[in-house]
Amino acid sequence: MTVSDCPGAGKAAVGVFRETNPAELDAFEAWLGCRVEYVIDYSARNSWADIEDPSYLHRAWSGENRRLVLGIAMLPEEDDSATMAAGAAGEYDVHYKTLAERLVADGEQDAILRVGWEFNLSESRWFTRNEADFKTYWRNIAVVMDSVPGSKFNFDWNVNNGRGPVDARSYYPGDDVVDIIGVDAYDVAGNAYPYPNTCDDPCRIARQTKAWDEEIFGGRNGLASWQSFAAEHRKPMSLPEWGLWARPDGTGGGNDPAFVHRMHDFILDPDSNMAYQAYFEFNGDDGEHRLMTTFPDAGAVFRRLFNTTASMTPSSTPS
Repeated sequence: MTVSDCPGAGKAAVGVFRETNPAELDAFEAWLGCRVEYVIDYSARNSWADIEDPSYLHRAWSGENRRLVLGIAMLPEEDDSATMAAGAAGEYDVHYKTLAERLVADGEQDAILRVGWEFNLSESRWFTRNEADFKTYWRNIAVVMDSVPGSKFNFDWNVNNGRGPVDARSYYPGDDVVDIIGVDAYDVAGNAYPYPNTCDDPCRIARQTKAWDEEIFGGRNGLASWQSFAAEHRKPMSLPEWGLWARPDGTGGGNDPAFVHRMHDFILDPDSNMAYQAYFEFNGDDGEHRLMTTFPDAGAVFRRLFNTTASMTPSSTPS
């Protein structure tokens, strides 16, 4: 199937996460009706051997003609002896040199690399309160991977805009090693959700607006603050992960078509200087995000906004 670029995305490339599953990505593209250019993926990361060799990802995606956006782990999940301090000392440089060589050999030399994505969340394996260790280690990875002949990687310094225990800004490793400033943003807000049991439609809209104004877009870690930070450093932004979220603890907005509208407006805002954005089309144990199945109302809005040639009417229109 030949599909055209998504006219409603502006200059931002469109991406999606659908696991390592080309058939599912193709199905999402067919549902959307316009081209999905970027594939979001994560390689196995239980060991250093996993981190060094994501070749199975290339084998999966090689026939898809998409640009790979790859989450790069800074520490293996099942090796407690590995530390950020050792990484800052250069002890793990060899692993990332090997990773870069394999990516280049596999034809993924222009991959976008989300090194240590969402490092500012305490549950991250590479979370540390030592800012210097993080910045030095991040720089080590970028420098050694960039030194491999044939590499044309773009490095995405990728925060989560939730309320983490540290100020992510103080972990910025430097303009010389960062190409893109990425923000993962979900419809999650402890100040507005869960909805009360008696929350009717006007109540839900009020809660959704409060979540956006005070946490997701506004507030210390909101998208507006990261928009300003990226402009200050003269870097384009990205949204490597964004989406609705029905969470078991109730702190997600669930079916919230207005969130899709607001994110679309943010993506098209010239001040965002958006390089690419990707919807997290996945349902897991920690909650549900899928537009195609779980949130059809919001999915209809997404299709109408990002593919303005789609001839369809959403079943509900957000305020």
